[in-house]
Amino acid sequence: MDINYYTQFIYAYSTTAQIMFPILVFILILFIIDINKSSKISAKIEKRLKDLVEIIEDTGFKKKHDENYFQYIERYLSSKITKD
Repeated sequence: MDINYYTQFIYAYSTTAQIMFPILVFILILFIIDINKSSKISAKIEKRLKDLVEIIEDTGFKKKHDENYFQYIERYLSSKITKD
């Protein structure tokens, strides 16, 4: 019984690669689609926050230049809670 382990290993590796490659490509495509959806949702959230900040600025509450949207909204809500 002369068994060539190297040849069997190469055959098993190539068979596995042929099966796994389409699966990996499919998973990669699903991952890219998911990232694309996440970026679209993130852009929508950013737009809503910007609109909310503009509405708050229309009330006369000024935004500091180094504040991000969340800090500004939090400061506005904190000031409203303390006044009430």
